[in-house]
Amino acid sequence: MSSYVPATEPSGYAPGQGSRRRSTNGLAVAALILGLAGFLGITILVNLILAPVALVRTRRRGDKGTALAAIGLVLSILWAVGGGVAVAQLMKSPDPKRDASGQISTPQKAGVDKLRVGDCVARQTGTVTDVQAQPCGDTGSDKVFAVFALPKGAWPGETASGAAAEKGCTLRYQKTHKRATGRYELLYFAPTKTRWDLGYRRVVCLVGTGS
Repeated sequence: MSSYVPATEPSGYAPGQGSRRRSTNGLAVAALILGLAGFLGITILVNLILAPVALVRTRRRGDKGTALAAIGLVLSILWAVGGGVAVAQLMKSPDPKRDASGQISTPQKAGVDKLRVGDCVARQTGTVTDVQAQPCGDTGSDKVFAVFALPKGAWPGETASGAAAEKGCTLRYQKTHKRATGRYELLYFAPTKTRWDLGYRRVVCLVGTGS
């Protein structure tokens, strides 16, 4: 015969602490958000410091978010490079050569921001960086009659920027050309978002012969 003896030894399966549950690192999330918001400008500089810190912390602590921090850093770098290219393009925008009287005497490429009141350009529409400046006696010339800057502030949007530019040019033309006769057409060059972010809020108003 045999007898049943209750076991006094613990079983081989003892509950343990187990591995720590990984959480997403807050700095990594912030780095991604700042990377996406690079169009604000200031976030680029902040994230070029924050994102590397987030990468170090996620690896050291074993947190989730390494990929988020890496993406945020890459986005900020791309924003920085894009901004640098835009600034370089603006800096390279050609200043037209002028004669002794300050007039443009030969057709040539010129930056929109380099135009003055009294300059003339060939008719051009759409988004442009440079225009074809030319003597005002040339056929098809549109003449710059006013230059002004839109109020400082956040980018108002393409529609609002264009509306403000058109209104400003119209009011200035009506004020300075009260006795104008014949058919005419008002045109303008308004700042784009890229130029606005770089501090260029200049509007160039032109008048040409109406079609």
